[in-house]
Amino acid sequence: MYDYLIVGAGFSGCVLAERIATQLDKKVPIVERRNHIGGNSYYYYHNGGILVHKYGPNIFQLIQKR
Repeated sequence: MYDYLIVGAGFSGCVLAERIATQLDKKVPIVERRNHIGGNSYYYYHNGGILVHKYGPNIFQLIQKR
């Protein structure tokens, strides 16, 4: 039995689930329809070693480059 259910493994869903689990000591599953976490800020390395933003550029990619 779970205490909460989080739908979506983007930044908000992951942070909320982590806080509920650690701060409130509750059981929280996360349900995600995509095959990765991170929501729209997900990126990966292409076969040629090129960093690809699957859903377009985002603010987190800009921060990482600095």
